Amino acid sequence: MEAGLEHLGRGTAAAVNRLVVVVEPGRRSIDTAAHIRQLAEDIGVKTLSLVGNKIRSEGDRNFLLEHMPDFDFLGFIPFEAGIIEADLEGRPPFEKTQRDSKQSG
Repeated sequence: MEAGLEHLGRGTAAAVNRLVVVVEPGRRSIDTAAHIRQLAEDIGVKTLSLVGNKIRSEGDRNFLLEHMPDFDFLGFIPFEAGIIEADLEGRPPFEKTQRDSKQSG
């Protein structure tokens, strides 16, 4: 589904077995994940997992784990400036990161 809470509010995700939520190191993102968990429970989605995104350091990873101890993390994706640049250029992220890797290697 696209990003946003509308799907949960309308109940269009009721047939989902697991909801995977992308969370970034920050208070607003943590609060949003907690809100999503409540909405998911309200429509009967029993399994919610998280992916930590834009992780710049071990400190970011630890921040999420410490502030969200009762959430299931599937993994963590490091911050990659090339992904942001690709989006600004309207290109797929893998093209930008592959091109950058080839140029530096």
